[in-house]
Amino acid sequence: MTLRHRLIRCDLPSVFLFALLFSTAMLHGQPSKAYWDWPSFRAVVLQQHPTARQADLLLEQARAELLRARGGFDPKIYGDWSGKHFNGKQYFQYSEVGVKAPTWLGIELKSNFNRASGDFVNPEAALPQRGQLAAGLSWTLGRGLFIDDRRADLQISQIGLNQRRAERAALLNDLLFDAAKIYWDWAFAQNALSIYQEALRQARIRYEGIVESFYQGDKPAIDTLEAFIQVQNRQIDVNFAQVDFQNATIALTTFLWGPDGAPAGLGGIPAPPEALMAATYQPPSDATARQLLQLAQTQHPLLRAYDAKLRALDVERRLKVEKRKPQLDLTYQLLGNGWQFFTTPGVEGPQVLANDIKWGIQFSYPILNRKARGDWQVTQIKIAQNNLELAQKRLEIENKTLQYLNELNTLAEQVALYRDITQNYRALLDGEYEKFRFGESSVFLINVREQRWIDAQIKYLKLLATYRKTEAALQWSAGVLGQ
Repeated sequence: MTLRHRLIRCDLPSVFLFALLFSTAMLHGQPSKAYWDWPSFRAVVLQQHPTARQADLLLEQARAELLRARGGFDPKIYGDWSGKHFNGKQYFQYSEVGVKAPTWLGIELKSNFNRASGDFVNPEAALPQRGQLAAGLSWTLGRGLFIDDRRADLQISQIGLNQRRAERAALLNDLLFDAAKIYWDWAFAQNALSIYQEALRQARIRYEGIVESFYQGDKPAIDTLEAFIQVQNRQIDVNFAQVDFQNATIALTTFLWGPDGAPAGLGGIPAPPEALMAATYQPPSDATARQLLQLAQTQHPLLRAYDAKLRALDVERRLKVEKRKPQLDLTYQLLGNGWQFFTTPGVEGPQVLANDIKWGIQFSYPILNRKARGDWQVTQIKIAQNNLELAQKRLEIENKTLQYLNELNTLAEQVALYRDITQNYRALLDGEYEKFRFGESSVFLINVREQRWIDAQIKYLKLLATYRKTEAALQWSAGVLGQ
């Protein structure tokens, strides 16, 4: 591919001055058009990415599990009817309707109304002619007195809601960390492409100016070849930068989804990324660093999830301890005549609670009780494992946060240093321009100076993108990136 020679009637120093002014504006100027910054991209990811929606479903699942556990304490109505009619005789007909209501204290309240009729009613089941109302309770005095499966399920479900909140925060924290790395790679690729495109534009202007100067007899023909080779090199740089930017854009679309749950594609990118060189880069203050470290040590989602798991295991441990006790259940019911209680004449005071009643005591205990003891030991081991994992994870999070704090502070110093280095390379290029105007330099030296300045800008951009990714990594390590 060759570049067609075009004659441009212009003053050569003016051409270089225009290129210089445009380059300086590109380095130090603010972006003149709207761009898609990180907060806007972050908001879209949090609202529409499938992982973010799955994280919300964790809370819905936890609420459903809590609702199910609370259902264990729902009052229940029941009815039971049975009878036998054979050979023209009604042998018996029994009916029982009632309501049961479990309580948090392990006492189950029960009230029921029974009727029995027929020619062959079991004497034990005989009832008053009007039927019989009964009211009483069942109370577990041994195993299950302080906690049982029903209460344990409810407590674990309540803890599980907090655990799901922590897991949701951890998922969003990881999601945004991955999104941040892709976003700042995309921003770097686009900013680098802009620099290479501008360098190509300037190389073409310089080439056209030197060609004009050659036709005027001011420059030798070899200078036009030197300038043309530089145009070709700049075109190669642009081609590679375009591929990098296209690939970075494709990677970015992985995090772009529409409200309908379908991938947004390239159409989901509303504007170019922010200009890296136009932003400010300040390291976190000592107060901010201490706050982040404290949050990492106490409020990190992973630590909160481990803590919730530990509290759930403690509930399980208390349940296993309870199951090592003997089974001792008491049932007690007052029996009425029809719908009335305390109808036996001559019985008054506390004696009424011992008259017209139905009671029962049930006792059992495994002689060796190995199942309950084994379950308790397994839970103790789970608690020990969780404590070890929690201690290890807390140390890892603390050290990772400290590492990113140190890295970010060093990067802030490097950003300031390399900003000066880039400006110094620009000053050298400006000086070379001046020498060229007075015939004391050559196109070769200008190309060398310009190449070093371009390389410095690209390295500076990489440093800025690395700073932003490290900034996100610091927030991720403290567990606050998703907040």
